[in-house]
Amino acid sequence: MLALAIALVKAKDGILLVDEIDTGLHYTVLEKMWTLVAQTAKELNVQVFATTHSYDCIKSLATVCTENGYENNEVTVQRIEPGHDTPVSYTASVINAAAELHVEVR
Repeated sequence: MLALAIALVKAKDGILLVDEIDTGLHYTVLEKMWTLVAQTAKELNVQVFATTHSYDCIKSLATVCTENGYENNEVTVQRIEPGHDTPVSYTASVINAAAELHVEVR
């Protein structure tokens, strides 16, 4: 979490790329991690691109979106489908609905 916070600060007014953002984190702290990322990125004008294979990570993101009222264009999940030229985009409201219905978005 500390490394993530430092990386966000260093990326001020820029872009941060994080591969497997939840690696090494217990599922119980993922909501805190997403809250840190979302709030800090908004305050410092950082666009964050993060990858994950974890359903718990996506579910935690959905919870943070709901609790903080993020707009549909502030948080999205992009799913890359084999054989397609463009990714499938999920907005904050769709992420929330998918998490509630246990729909796979990874």
